[in-house]
Amino acid sequence: MLRLVFEPADRGRVVFDLAWHSETIASLQALRQAPRGAFIDRWRLAARPRAGRAAAELFDVVPADGLVPDFLTPERLSGFPSDRLVRELRCGHGPQAYGAELLALGDALTAYHRNCIAPGMTTLAALLRAELAHRALLSLVEGVDAVLSTLGPEVRWSPPVLEVQTPAEGDIALGGRGLRLVPSMFWTRPAVAVDQYARPTLTYPIHPAPASPPVRRDDPLAALVGATRAGVLRALVTGCGTMQLARELGISPASASGHVTALRDAGLAATRRTGRAVRHTLTPLGLRLLGADRPGT
Repeated sequence: MLRLVFEPADRGRVVFDLAWHSETIASLQALRQAPRGAFIDRWRLAARPRAGRAAAELFDVVPADGLVPDFLTPERLSGFPSDRLVRELRCGHGPQAYGAELLALGDALTAYHRNCIAPGMTTLAALLRAELAHRALLSLVEGVDAVLSTLGPEVRWSPPVLEVQTPAEGDIALGGRGLRLVPSMFWTRPAVAVDQYARPTLTYPIHPAPASPPVRRDDPLAALVGATRAGVLRALVTGCGTMQLARELGISPASASGHVTALRDAGLAATRRTGRAVRHTLTPLGLRLLGADRPGT
């Protein structure tokens, strides 16, 4: 068991994030594990015929269960999509730093991501963002204690300590750095990553795994505001710029900007500018709308 020890300042520095590369790595284990939920089972059925040689190469270094080698999950890059991680390795450091074998694994990872993860990325992103919306609303209405005490059966909040059931043991003092919480569809148990240059990260599996994606034909939010605008609302849970929003939803920047403007005029979104950077987020009213949209609420 790991014990994450909070100082008073850490409570105000608990953040949620998504880690696409980490999900790709975890999916390599999910591909070989027993059935455990409708989404994973449907994904596995579709992914297995497409996995091919790329997955076979990765299976040699990623076990079907247990700990994943650290070099495949560098914390500095864990938020990147896998293809971007490989570009970072090639352009930022090159084979001299990482070696030809690791770069070959990177190429296999890119091929695997393209064949097995990218086709279901829209559904995966919707499910994870639904979880973030729920957590954001919970934090807003009930506070950080409610967030930390409902992360699943293997995580226990006993202030000022967050106990995490992991193979590793020991105490980790957050020391005012706070904690990054990353929900996962593919990981089967919580994992803690500590980087001396970044906020410590706790990845936790969503319990229970949703039985169906929140975006569906009878999606009530889409019926209310339209499918694209519903997608914009869900994407703004974690905040993003106009170009990122357009890329993720497959729409033009002008269309993305127009949808954000409409949501902002309705009091559901807010835009903040820092220098040349623009970041769109949801307002409390927008979070409440998504909270009501979440299945089971």
